[in-house]
Amino acid sequence: MVTHCTPMGRTQAGPYSPHAIVISFLAAVLHKKGTREDIENNMPEFLLRRMKKEPHCIAKKIFLIVAPLSVLYNWKDELDTWGYFRVTVLHGSKKDSELIRVKQRKCEIALTTYETLRLCLEELNSLEWSAVIVDEAHRIKNPKAKVTEIMKALKCKVRIGLTGTILQNNMKELWCVMDWAVPGLLGSRTHFKKQFSDRVEHGQRHTATKRELATGRKAMQTLAKKMSGWFLRRTKTLIQDQLPKKEDRMVYCSLTDFQKAVYQTVLETEDVALILQSSQPCTCSSGRKRRNCCYKTNSRGETVRTLYLSYLTVLQKVSNHAALLQAASTSRHQETLIKRICDQVFSRFPDFVQKSKDAAFETLSDPKYSGKMKVLQQLLNHFRKNRDKVLLFSFSTKLLDVLQQYCMASGLDYRRLDGNTKSEERLKIVKEFNSTQDVNICLVSTM
Repeated sequence: MVTHCTPMGRTQAGPYSPHAIVISFLAAVLHKKGTREDIENNMPEFLLRRMKKEPHCIAKKIFLIVAPLSVLYNWKDELDTWGYFRVTVLHGSKKDSELIRVKQRKCEIALTTYETLRLCLEELNSLEWSAVIVDEAHRIKNPKAKVTEIMKALKCKVRIGLTGTILQNNMKELWCVMDWAVPGLLGSRTHFKKQFSDRVEHGQRHTATKRELATGRKAMQTLAKKMSGWFLRRTKTLIQDQLPKKEDRMVYCSLTDFQKAVYQTVLETEDVALILQSSQPCTCSSGRKRRNCCYKTNSRGETVRTLYLSYLTVLQKVSNHAALLQAASTSRHQETLIKRICDQVFSRFPDFVQKSKDAAFETLSDPKYSGKMKVLQQLLNHFRKNRDKVLLFSFSTKLLDVLQQYCMASGLDYRRLDGNTKSEERLKIVKEFNSTQDVNICLVSTM
């Protein structure tokens, strides 16, 4: 099991990255030396025939790499860049034909996704894999999950897992991942709970006694010793001197005058007044709070709790960009509610509503409707002068749409990566951003 917290885990094969470790391992096991023989062995068969060379010999060892679709082609690119491997991708429309090549042992490494593995488990189990390497191995954290069952059903004696977060919620997840990688190493789940997780967790409580603290530390030491031969951890301290200096800056973005007016209008609605007064004693002198007595709902029967969450979303949208209020919401109920709020709020701003309908492009990209856009405009101008590369992250894809509109309106050359970007396109976009001088901005969704 290889764990990492280096900043280049999935973006480039640095000397200590998981990619580099795996590629080095595969190169050694497959006896790759970078010689003419390796180069010819990687050539298409028709070229070898033209050169009157012997066709590819049957691969003596074949390896399976399972990775999320989002990084599948990144693996392919890294393997092609740093080694002389015969690699095939078992995914998409060519999956069946490539699977035939694997069965004929015409390749040395097969790349596939978790989903494809689930669909083709029986066929993949018919092959004798030298090792299976799993990226994002923390997905195998729940013993009852389908992905865990599939991974454990995959027949292979040598299993290698890569993850940056082997522990996310509790120590039982650690047991599940390690039990996949090295079955039986940490005993049964019940044994692990009794001997390790319970003792460690009891020792971490703020009410823990000295005895529990000592027992917890001893259990942790025993666990670390037991895993030491199977667990390789790499941290960024190994490459600290090779990394550029990191500088974090928090920039405060005040609301524009228009945003303040819209924000205040929202606060002046009857629903918000109901929310703000919900914790006060009820007017009926019952002694209970208003939200638990006579003011549980508004005139439309919507509860204070529902209104609270909805208006929180509305105010958040106003703070980001006022035009976001007019974008479609995720749920039908929220969309109806927000439409009603918009009708009520924007009745005071008819010019803005009309402009949004007539020229949504200009409205979305105009910084006067968003304090964030104003600050961003200044920052981008500064970075453009220095010819710096800029990554713009957004939790909301709708806000990413706004940023995209701004880039288009400003004539900025940009690239965009979000959940809708096809896996084949991701690598191309990253390469263009890194290598093309004119492309200085990449819009990235964190979802």
